[in-house]
Amino acid sequence: MGARNVHFVGSFPAESTSDAMRAMLDGAGPRLRTLPTGETRRYERYIQPIVADLVAQGVLEVKRNGSWRSSHERTIHRAARGVRLTGDLMDLGYLGEAEEALPIFRALRAERDLPGLSLQIGMPTAFTMAFVAMGRGGVRRHRKAFLDASIRDVEAIRALAGDDVVIQFEATAEMVLMATAQPAHRPVEAALGLGRGIAEMAAATPPGTRIGVHLCLGSMNNKARTTLRNTEPLVALANSIVRQWPSGRSLEFVHGPLAAGDIPPSTDPACYAPLAGLRLPAGTRFHAGLVHESHSETVQIETLRTIETALGRPVDGVASACGLGRRPRVIADAMVARADFLAAAG
Repeated sequence: MGARNVHFVGSFPAESTSDAMRAMLDGAGPRLRTLPTGETRRYERYIQPIVADLVAQGVLEVKRNGSWRSSHERTIHRAARGVRLTGDLMDLGYLGEAEEALPIFRALRAERDLPGLSLQIGMPTAFTMAFVAMGRGGVRRHRKAFLDASIRDVEAIRALAGDDVVIQFEATAEMVLMATAQPAHRPVEAALGLGRGIAEMAAATPPGTRIGVHLCLGSMNNKARTTLRNTEPLVALANSIVRQWPSGRSLEFVHGPLAAGDIPPSTDPACYAPLAGLRLPAGTRFHAGLVHESHSETVQIETLRTIETALGRPVDGVASACGLGRRPRVIADAMVARADFLAAAG
């Protein structure tokens, strides 16, 4: 078996949590370090069901209707009339997802004899949740409410599952801003404190919390919000997060998007050359999000070798650029198999 792992970002097009978890285990079980729930309640629409729940809870209301044909055309919300938005008013649903998934996970882990496997619970960063739900003004005014609600769930999930769980912070808005700002991504990162915000969210979790970071370009309707000209913004954001990472919280992995929705990864070595500057601490895995259905296995192997040449070492894991929930099931199953194949490639 090759040394690389397989990483699944989170969503999977399945009817149930058990079905999603079994499909991922069937395809790549021995190569997994973490197993996501499949996010089967929200796999097609990601944040939208969470926001709809907040509207149903009476804490948000529609400010501007959108078609949701793309993230540019999304519905924007505001605090409901008469509501001062605070974290204690919001149920984001992550604890419920963990409560459902944990017994399924533990049974499957025992059944497959994978004692080192951990449950993965994905949650958008507070910056991303506020930006997607409420726009730029929402980030300024209500980011802390989303942070407090998220951390409350992390605390409860830790109490429920302990070290059996890895929390995956999903930095979509942060990565999109970096990519669209290129070549001015570094001053934008510094001005907005993007890496600092992710590190501060980690610092707010209980000591000992195991965390991974998924840098994301979005995949609404399997269309990324933007693309990377090269990997400079990814490296800059990852390094900023690492520099400011708090003690007492384990940064288990950083996942980088090297494809973009329906756009396969570049085959140009220049695209990946900045990976030589990636500075992850010992013990933090780098998962390369290159797995895609459009290229042949031969092309994907060559792309993987190009990435590893730039990085100066083998990647720790292979992955798709985002969750598989926006793909038809037949494509998702094929991408699971493709990931396992690439992880084993010499």
